[in-house]
Amino acid sequence: MEENKFDLLDEVEQDMAVKPEEKEELKEYQKLLIAERDRKDYEKAKNLIKIGCFKQVQETTVDYNDYENIPLNKKYKGLYSLFRKNGSNQLVFICPLVEDNKGDSESERRDLAPYAYDVLYTDEMDEETYLMVCKAAKNNYTNVVSVLYKMSVVLYFVLCVFTLYVSIFNFATTISNGFLNSLSSTFYYSGFYIVGSIILTPLMALLSIKYKKYKAN
Repeated sequence: MEENKFDLLDEVEQDMAVKPEEKEELKEYQKLLIAERDRKDYEKAKNLIKIGCFKQVQETTVDYNDYENIPLNKKYKGLYSLFRKNGSNQLVFICPLVEDNKGDSESERRDLAPYAYDVLYTDEMDEETYLMVCKAAKNNYTNVVSVLYKMSVVLYFVLCVFTLYVSIFNFATTISNGFLNSLSSTFYYSGFYIVGSIILTPLMALLSIKYKKYKAN
């Protein structure tokens, strides 16, 4: 009887014990939102590195407890995994350095522990500041692109004018030898410039289309 009483008390205590909350399974729309956030963070981290807003450090150890892993099917340069620092907006690329490690190739020594970590710390900034930095970088880059495009157009027209001048000059100076002989002589002496102009014409048209699309974006 005494033993049954204790058994009953044990059962009551078990019923009153607070059970740990089971992790609620994410809904589909929540998974989509998280995946989109991770994608944007990956693009953000890449852009920050592209415009120079990062610091590269070789660390002897990395405490992964300080970071939230961003699960992606791709790595930066095929080597760097993306992490988000806990409690902040800082995005970090981490690449474990292993002897004979050749990235994702089959020869990678996965049985060896990393001797160090190559870490790319991107500058921490909120979304508004990030957009402003990207806009400023794009404006500076656009100026360079515009100058190069205009230089290409000028050089193309200079080549066309020079080709026309050389062709007319060669034709005029050899016309006394007959029309066909003069035409052959013109192509012989000016062929290089004529072929160059013909090849560059469609390339310049394509370049103009690409430049207009670039400006529009």
